[in-house]
Amino acid sequence: MKPSPLTLHGIEFVRVHVEADLESETRRADRFEFDGTTLSWGLDHGQNEEDGTWWVAVGFGTQPMDGEPRCPYVLDVQAVGIVSVSDEYPAEKHETLACEYGAALVYGAIREMVTNITSRSLAGPLTLPTPSFVGALEIRNQEPSGASSE
Repeated sequence: MKPSPLTLHGIEFVRVHVEADLESETRRADRFEFDGTTLSWGLDHGQNEEDGTWWVAVGFGTQPMDGEPRCPYVLDVQAVGIVSVSDEYPAEKHETLACEYGAALVYGAIREMVTNITSRSLAGPLTLPTPSFVGALEIRNQEPSGASSE
């Protein structure tokens, strides 16, 4: 096994909101499929110019919508991870590695937190879907910058 060019320095949760959705028709979380359910996602990142580390913020939540399957829990979870990239890794790939693989690490912690909390909750343990963050930075960079403050 060779070491990863990405080092995780820590993950901190900004928000953890988990509550049973009593209006959900699914009474047991292990029987719930996320297909057809509206989910909210957030991904942001940046670099600390002082020490060269990167921060990666990931948010995940459920959005109960009329006519869609309702998750047995209302979720709103956000976490931030701090990562660094080895100087031996190509410099032009540092941002992509930090953002995409850092996001996967942070989301994994969110997934674990939700499963741990719901394992003692009304509908039982819920395992979040497994996303891929590969290509997320490229997609984000292609989005129109209509939200910029020019």
